[in-house]
Amino acid sequence: MDNETFSKLLVASEKAISGVSSFSVKRYLFDALDKSSDKFYIGVHGLRGVGKTVMLLQLAKKRQNALYIPADAKYLLQDTLYEIVNYAIDREYKNIFIDEIHSRTGWTSDLKTLYDEGRANIFFTGSSSIELRKGADLSRRVIMHELKPASFREYLNIRHGADIQVVSVDDLYDKEKRHKLAAKHGKWNAFVEEYYKYGGVLYEGIREEFPKPIANTLEKIINVDLTYLRGIDIKVENDIYKLLYKITESGLYEASYSKLAGYLSISTSTVIKLVTDLERLGLFKLVYPCGTGFRKEPKIYFSIPFRAALNEMSSKQTDLGTLREEFFANNVEVEGYFKTARGEKTPDFKVKGRSVEVGGDRKRSIDADYIAGHSLNFTENRIPLFLFGFLY
Repeated sequence: MDNETFSKLLVASEKAISGVSSFSVKRYLFDALDKSSDKFYIGVHGLRGVGKTVMLLQLAKKRQNALYIPADAKYLLQDTLYEIVNYAIDREYKNIFIDEIHSRTGWTSDLKTLYDEGRANIFFTGSSSIELRKGADLSRRVIMHELKPASFREYLNIRHGADIQVVSVDDLYDKEKRHKLAAKHGKWNAFVEEYYKYGGVLYEGIREEFPKPIANTLEKIINVDLTYLRGIDIKVENDIYKLLYKITESGLYEASYSKLAGYLSISTSTVIKLVTDLERLGLFKLVYPCGTGFRKEPKIYFSIPFRAALNEMSSKQTDLGTLREEFFANNVEVEGYFKTARGEKTPDFKVKGRSVEVGGDRKRSIDADYIAGHSLNFTENRIPLFLFGFLY
């Protein structure tokens, strides 16, 4: 690396770190990363658009001798990651923050060598595909964290200036506590449908340009991230879009891999791999059935707001019941869904040992421990659905 290129990097780094001051709200993972041990390098992976770059810059702003490196910058391509970092270390930059590290060929071996030399602390971000390809070489040197899409609580804090603290499932199961929470935060219930469409990801201007930013993200997931995992051709790309639209139009889709394989005219094993990879890349949320005695095929939920965007792209309306259940699956660590014989009515999810039915307030015929309704009703066994968006 020459002095001119490094000077250009310094200017870009200082501008980026200074510019992050306008983002005052921090994602749920920030504090844990800020307190991380210096014994390991720290990697953050997650769905595109969930705020990894901003969080990396917020971490850099808190440290002395920090340098931000956009690994995909074209003016840096003439040098290896190892050369760039060592050049910076020689000039007293000891806290290195590397963005989009997966764009670099040989990044794993460069990180391994840098770690073994022990001259700097390194944080980095990348696509969720890097978690799949990280490999054993870095297992003792790097701690990986997933940054999940923004919860309803974070969306309100970031987009509407709310100051909502995390609550627990136990708080919601306690009648007195959920009463107080509903009374204190009830006004935010009116923003749930807005979150269905614009939540999860944190693109600036998404409301004005929707669904274009989500369409661009889908294209990158399919043509960049999946390609990083395995080579895909145009036929597979078409299959993936057909798969996405099929699941979207099917509402709450309890996967039948064999039926999907027949629909796409590909093997069942290929369908399973595609669905699993799309989950790992953050596009899908897979929820598996509780109990035994049946096939362990999951329900497939989209990360918010991809279902709304796909339906907008195909000029279709999304059923509110579907969106409510998807909201729950996105915001809550569910233990599984209840699967029974056809025609039987059961609750939707198992959460911390209890059964929860998601839906409107008129649902009385289902034997559930709790009903997560869309209104502010918190009486008896009812919990306002929006409160389940405050769990992280």
